[in-house]
Amino acid sequence: MHPVTDRQGRPMQEERDEQYPRSLNDRAWDFRMKGSLREARTLYLRSLAQWRELQDHRGIAETLARLGEIEMDFQNAKEAEEYLRESASLWEALKEWANYADCLWKLGRMARGQGRYTEAEALQERRWRALELGRLQWEESLRRRERSS
Repeated sequence: MHPVTDRQGRPMQEERDEQYPRSLNDRAWDFRMKGSLREARTLYLRSLAQWRELQDHRGIAETLARLGEIEMDFQNAKEAEEYLRESASLWEALKEWANYADCLWKLGRMARGQGRYTEAEALQERRWRALELGRLQWEESLRRRERSS
C-alpha cells in the first residue's frame, strides 16, 4: 500500500477530514496518468470509503465517476456502468449539470458500444437536457449577480 502524501510530498496521517480522501484522489489520478490503473483503482476505492464515511456527496460522485472510467479502461462494462450510474444520480441530486451530463455521455458511449442504440439515444437526450439546465442555471446566477451589484 502506498503512503498518502499531500501536494508538497509530506506523508499524511489517515484523518477523518476531507483533505485525506482528496489526497487519495490526487495520488490515484497521478497513478492513472502513468498507466498504473490497478494502483489508481485501489486508491480511489480507499477514497470512496472515506467520502462515504464523511457523507460528502460531491466527493463520492467524483470518485465514483473516476472508478467508472478506470473500469471502462479495464473493459469491465458492468462495474463501470454501476459506478457511473450512481455518480450520475448524485450529480443530478446536487444539480451539478455539467458533471451529470458527463456521466450520461459516458453511459451513452458504453450503451452504443454494446449495441443498445435506443438506450444510447435516450441518454444523449437526457444529456442535452442537463446541459440546457446548466446553461439556465448559469444565466440565473449572472442575473442574481447583476441585481446585487
